[in-house]
Amino acid sequence: MRHIVTKARLSEPEAIDVLLVRAIETEDSDALVLTRDDRQYATAAALSGQPMPDDPGRSETAAFLAARAGRALERLTARYPTLERVRTLSRWPAWLNWAVPVAALGIGFVSHRLDGERLNILAFPLLALIAWNLAMYVLLAARALLSSATRKDHSAHPLRRALEWLVRPASARLAAQPTLERGVALYARNWAQAAGPLTHARASRTLHIGAAMFAVGILAGMLLRARYTANYSAGWSGTWAGAENEIAVLLRIIFGPASLLTGIALPSVERLRELRGGGENAGDWLILWAVTATLFVIVPRLVLAAFSGARAAMLARRIAVPDDFYLRSLLRDATGRATSLRVIPYGFALADPAREQLQASLRGAVGEKSRIAIEPEIPYGNEDDWLAGHGADLRQSDQLVVLFNLSSTPEAENHGALVAGIQAALRGAPTAVTVLLDDSAFRHRLRGQPSADRRVEERVDAWRSMLAACGAAPTVVSLSEADERAAARALEQALMRSGASA
Repeated sequence: MRHIVTKARLSEPEAIDVLLVRAIETEDSDALVLTRDDRQYATAAALSGQPMPDDPGRSETAAFLAARAGRALERLTARYPTLERVRTLSRWPAWLNWAVPVAALGIGFVSHRLDGERLNILAFPLLALIAWNLAMYVLLAARALLSSATRKDHSAHPLRRALEWLVRPASARLAAQPTLERGVALYARNWAQAAGPLTHARASRTLHIGAAMFAVGILAGMLLRARYTANYSAGWSGTWAGAENEIAVLLRIIFGPASLLTGIALPSVERLRELRGGGENAGDWLILWAVTATLFVIVPRLVLAAFSGARAAMLARRIAVPDDFYLRSLLRDATGRATSLRVIPYGFALADPAREQLQASLRGAVGEKSRIAIEPEIPYGNEDDWLAGHGADLRQSDQLVVLFNLSSTPEAENHGALVAGIQAALRGAPTAVTVLLDDSAFRHRLRGQPSADRRVEERVDAWRSMLAACGAAPTVVSLSEADERAAARALEQALMRSGASA
């Protein structure tokens, strides 16, 4: 069976809709919230405009998934208006884009008052701001180097928990609909994971702008005080007495680039001694601080904000949806060509419940359009006669499934001969062969025995060793499995493995 690629890239609104419908359908296994008629309508409506090719590309896949989710949500939101609130809460709060920078600007404007009534040339707010920003640049560079070597995981990031928390109130309103409540809770986790990189980029953009505005606020406060103060002087004081040499070195490090750009000379050691406890006109120092803050804070932060903003804009158009069983099932049902699958039991007869379970699980694995035929069982020892009578028509199916009973002891001259004979008859044909082992009867026979799991494992190992000689790898299934979706998922993986090796 061919592998259907579902790693399509969706826009943010499309990804919200697809993941929300996916979570609801996953939890609503009995089709009580989104009925089977609703699901069929959504699929048919999505296909009405543009039928899916047999081998859809990512663009066709994305268009179908988005259209189907939109149609499904038309019916869901009509019955459960709270889902509109869920969709709204999933989006980035746009007010943060201006609230954070405005707040940072105001805090910076007020914080310049910490230096008292004159400009301290070792101004604490700006000195701390530059030191903090330089430390952040080092941290960001280290993270960038580490993320290039290892895949970045946003699963434990605080932003993911924040996204889940935002959707939680809407989920709580659905307490009267437990299935829908579970679906929304699952969606919140899935969306937080899928949107993690996008949210991180948006938060980074907003915080970088906020840091730049904080520096602008400090400078604006200083400049306004200088404008409306008759004698705004600059100097220094504190516990640094006798450390003028060290202060001169520090000032050259901090203001060296600004001094080169502006031509303003930095004070000598003797001049620093005069400025301690005294003062001079603050004009040159304001220029030095403004240029320094612009060089080391405002410009770098705005560049980083532009980079994060561009990345966020790109990610908002390219959110990846997971390549999972649910989406592959939708695509299998949407594609035009039906797969033909033939099941060949050997050495045991399938009871009606087991036959129905196998039929349903296979249909879930390969799609509702598939043609599935379960053959009468081959009596033990009749593999040669069966191959002689059916070998010629084996190529007419896309997939052959050979079904054995785990209760049987594996024998190369019987079970192995059947698999080898089928492979020989199909040599050069595109038909794939899958070997299944039904363990339900064997487990029933061992029920209650403390060594049951060990004996099942030993029997499976014996089957694998025997079938390895003909290059077959069996998959264990339980035809008494109550979880039809889990059984279909296991069968899908087995069929895809055999299809890849065909």
